Amino acid sequence: MTPADPKPIGERRIGRFMMQVLWPSFLMAAVAVGVFFSMIDPQELVFIGVHLADTREAAYTVGFFLFWALFAASSALTWVLTCGPDGPKD
Repeated sequence: MTPADPKPIGERRIGRFMMQVLWPSFLMAAVAVGVFFSMIDPQELVFIGVHLADTREAAYTVGFFLFWALFAASSALTWVLTCGPDGPKD
């Protein structure tokens, strides 16, 4: 690799952020959806008198993205707190 070549994405800040925040939250969202929907039937989810999903697949999809966002926010907060004021260490 020459000095003019950009760093691989895994060595850049956005690459580290994706590996340290988004990937673990993705895996935890998959586990959380499995555990949550094994105990609760998606057809029974009602919020203020409105059914949250017409089909089970839609409920699984929405649930997955909600869990992913929740875990990503948690991981991002941890990432920010561990980086310190100077940003992540190389």
